[in-house]
Amino acid sequence: MDTLESISIDFYPWAAPSPEQRAAFDALSPADKRKAILAAIEEGFDSPISEKSIDDIIRETRDASRHAS
Repeated sequence: MDTLESISIDFYPWAAPSPEQRAAFDALSPADKRKAILAAIEEGFDSPISEKSIDDIIRETRDASRHAS
């Protein structure tokens, strides 16, 4: 008989959380984590549609990562 495999997936209300954001979020209770994630989802639905293309976003991300080092 096959058994179910359990995996753990890190999930944060930010696309690329900083180490400080990760630590602060990880310290929250499950209920507070749920609230933070739901607030991030609500913020996303309430935000305007971007005029940027995926190519624009990739270019900006690459430029920002070059300047960060």
